[in-house]
Amino acid sequence: MADPFVEKLSTDEWSPERFRRHLEETGAPLVERVSADEVEVTFVDEPGDDTTVTLSVVIGPRIGFNPIDTEFASVAGTPFRVLTLRMRSDLRFSYVFARRGPTGEGERVPDPFNPPPRFSECSVERFSGASVAVLPDAVPLPWLDQAEARPTPAVENAVLASEFLGDERRIWVSMPPGEFSDESALPFVIHLDGTPDHSAPSVRDALVRAGLVRPCVVVLVGQPAPRRDKELLCNPAFSQMLVQELLPWLHHRYPLSRDPGDVALAGESFGGLCAGWTALHHPATFGNAILQSPSCGYHPDLTWGTGSGELLRRTPVPTLIADYLAAETAPIRIFHDVGELESSNTHSRWLDHVLTGKGYDTLYREFAGGHDYAWWRGIFADALLWCFPLRSRDRSQA
Repeated sequence: MADPFVEKLSTDEWSPERFRRHLEETGAPLVERVSADEVEVTFVDEPGDDTTVTLSVVIGPRIGFNPIDTEFASVAGTPFRVLTLRMRSDLRFSYVFARRGPTGEGERVPDPFNPPPRFSECSVERFSGASVAVLPDAVPLPWLDQAEARPTPAVENAVLASEFLGDERRIWVSMPPGEFSDESALPFVIHLDGTPDHSAPSVRDALVRAGLVRPCVVVLVGQPAPRRDKELLCNPAFSQMLVQELLPWLHHRYPLSRDPGDVALAGESFGGLCAGWTALHHPATFGNAILQSPSCGYHPDLTWGTGSGELLRRTPVPTLIADYLAAETAPIRIFHDVGELESSNTHSRWLDHVLTGKGYDTLYREFAGGHDYAWWRGIFADALLWCFPLRSRDRSQA
């Protein structure tokens, strides 16, 4: 079934100029409901002559963009190409258009009628600059919307040299709204895979302004590729750097709490794996861990998790799960989310089963999407609400 507006274009009821204005005014992709829980989603590109276009989405078995092989179809007599897919109506996902010229050269570009969100550049390279589709029944992310409407000013920036790792990295620190004395003992979250324009400080500010979370400091730790693929994989040296180098460096410069219950370590993907593993092994430092789509199928002897080929032989239990199984229950709280449509959710469910069985204070959520910053940026607000809620007495004094 053709989108009604594409139908107007193809039958000359609308001119290309009117169709383009419609896209610019209403946004893309075009969405039409076809049942209680499904919609038809029409993507539109205007790539120029002799260029083929396909779609790549952050939904599917691969981490990053998963290609949809069907090419966009030309709308006769117009410069537009379209692709219509039937989808669940509750999805939120990042996507790009893959254009290929007549000589074979290719490029990935965002949807020209749906610019990337404000914080798209905060993400690691494989997600950077993507458009985001929010289908009509997707769970709303109101605190991300507020953050994008009112971003936090520039964060403080410094370089931390590490003797444990023999390298250095950028650190960005964002104080919460308000005035704080040197004697303050502010809670704080250390977020791995940080960049200077990360969404976390703006999400924090929206929650603080609403009186829902305690004013907390956000620390963003730069994690340049390709070092992150080594440093974040349950690496004792990296965890020691956080505890013995980063924490003293922060306490020397900022009025931070020394109560582990006021400290959260957060990360996505490999960063989530590192956050969960480091908190388990250093509970006297990190009383909270925020795991967003953690790579908890990792084990150094496995190609990737426990894939179908590896199930044909005896395989080890993934490192994070094995360590939680083996250790005494640690005094830490764990917020854990994962996408329903990403391949790692089996291991996340396994980890949650272990945590629940061992009596951890944990909150587990699955969202309607893939391994995707389109969700992580907004659900981070729920993690802060869970880790650092403003107590009733504090609200009355706010």
